[in-house]
Amino acid sequence: MAVTKGYKCADCGEIMDSIKERCSKCGSNRINPFINIALTMQLGLRAIVKELSGRETSKVYKRQKLSRQGKEAKEELHIDVNGNRKVHHVEEKDDNGNWKVVHHEDEPLKKKEGEKAA
Repeated sequence: MAVTKGYKCADCGEIMDSIKERCSKCGSNRINPFINIALTMQLGLRAIVKELSGRETSKVYKRQKLSRQGKEAKEELHIDVNGNRKVHHVEEKDDNGNWKVVHHEDEPLKKKEGEKAA
C-alpha cells in the first residue's frame, strides 16, 4: 500500500508540498490537506499489537500472492517481540492444485547491532 500526503487547492486541484497562503496556479486561498492511499491487488491481513505505552509486542502478516514462478502462493509472518521469535511460512500451489511448503523458518529475532543479548 502506498500512501501519499500533501496539500491540494480546493478550487483547481493543484497539488502542493506544503501549505501556502495562496495556490501558485490559481491564487485561491482554499488549501486542504489530503491523504492518498493506493492499494495493491492482493488479499492480506496485517495486525500489530501494542502495549499501552505504544511499544509493539507482536506483528502478524498474512497474504496471498503470486510466487516468483507465477504460481498462487500464501505467506505468513509472525513476529513475537516479547517471546523473541520470528516465524515465516510460505506455501505454493503445485500443478495438481495441492499446497506445498516452499519456505519455513522459525528462529529467534535477530538483535540489532550493538544491542546486548538477553
